[in-house]
Amino acid sequence: MIKIIKIALVAFAAVIATMSVAPAAQAVGTGHEGCTPGYWKNHTDNWQEAAPGDLFGAAFTSARANVAGKTLLQSLQGGGGSGADGAAKVLARAATAAFLNAAHDGVGYPWRRVGAGEDGRPGLVSTVNAAFATGSRAAMLDLASRLDTDNNLAECPLN
Repeated sequence: MIKIIKIALVAFAAVIATMSVAPAAQAVGTGHEGCTPGYWKNHTDNWQEAAPGDLFGAAFTSARANVAGKTLLQSLQGGGGSGADGAAKVLARAATAAFLNAAHDGVGYPWRRVGAGEDGRPGLVSTVNAAFATGSRAAMLDLASRLDTDNNLAECPLN
C-alpha cells in the first residue's frame, strides 16, 4: 500500500511540475497552432501516425479503465461526469486531440508526444499518463484544461 501511495505521489508531482511551465496563453505569441477535438473527430482522413480505431489505452498506458478500451475516435466524443471516471473522459478527449496535433506534420503544436516541447513542456504521453496515475480528479481536469487551451491556440492550419 505504501508503494502505491509513493507511486501516486511521484506521478502527481510530475503533473504539478507541468503546471508550473509557462502558461499556454503565452504560447500564442510564438505562433503555435492546434486543432480542436471537434476538428479531429470530423476529419479522420487527416490523422497521421494514428487511426480512428486505435485504442486510447495503447497510446496512454496509464489510462483509467473507463477510457482505456475506447478508440481514439470514441475518446474525441467527449463526455464527463462525476468523480475520477468523469474527469478521465474529459482528459481523454483533450489528450487525444493533443496527441493528433503533436503527430501531424502540418500543425505547429507546442507539445511533443515524447520529449520536451515548446517552453519546456514535458512529453505529452508521459504527462497524461502521470495525471491518470494519480487517480486525482483535480489533476486530470487541470491537465485537460491546459491541453484544451493548447488545442485552441490559433485557427487550425488544416482547415
